[in-house]
Amino acid sequence: MKDKRFIEETFPVKEVSIESVKEKNIRHGHISTLHIWWARRPLASSRATNYAAIVPAPKNIDEWNERRDFLSEFSKWENSLNRSMIERARKEILLANGGKPPKVLDPFGGGGAIPLETLRLGCETYSNDLNPVAVLAAGL
Repeated sequence: MKDKRFIEETFPVKEVSIESVKEKNIRHGHISTLHIWWARRPLASSRATNYAAIVPAPKNIDEWNERRDFLSEFSKWENSLNRSMIERARKEILLANGGKPPKVLDPFGGGGAIPLETLRLGCETYSNDLNPVAVLAAGL
């Protein structure tokens, strides 16, 4: 039986949702403005849910609080390129996966939020889409 993941035990829904709403309202200087995608997922929620789905559930309340706080901060737009936070997330992901980057497949990549964020997290990422517009836009 596989160990439970962080997202199965807890997730800072309110905090990540607040950051996702803020991100959706950014109208310039954001990668989403490169091509408007009708079903775009916020990068904040994609980054947070992917991280939480890969790392193990906390072992105690202190680890639980610490990881929730980290995830709440990591989902903020201004921290999306924070090198120390990205390195920490990558290190935890590698540790959780025996030192190997996990493989992630997003068969319906659409606007590319999940593939972008799993790449940011250091995962071996594969994505595709049936919609040729999505495939073309991702290649831009």
